Amino acid sequence: MKTTVVLKDELVERARALSAERTLRGLLNRCLADWVAHRRQREIEARLHEEYALGAAESANVNREFADVDVEDWPRR
Repeated sequence: MKTTVVLKDELVERARALSAERTLRGLLNRCLADWVAHRRQREIEARLHEEYALGAAESANVNREFADVDVEDWPRR
């Protein structure tokens, strides 16, 4: 996509000093790709946390349901 943007000169200079990218186009593409990857990682972590919480609640329910059986030491070997 072709577009026109206005960037802060100081930010561009600092980013170029830190990046191995040779062109501003490459630098901007790299920055955008990193930002998207970071956001995606945060979304995945949030979903995992949510699923873990749901799994913990389900595990507690199963433990309560089998509490009587566990007390009986069943099955014996």
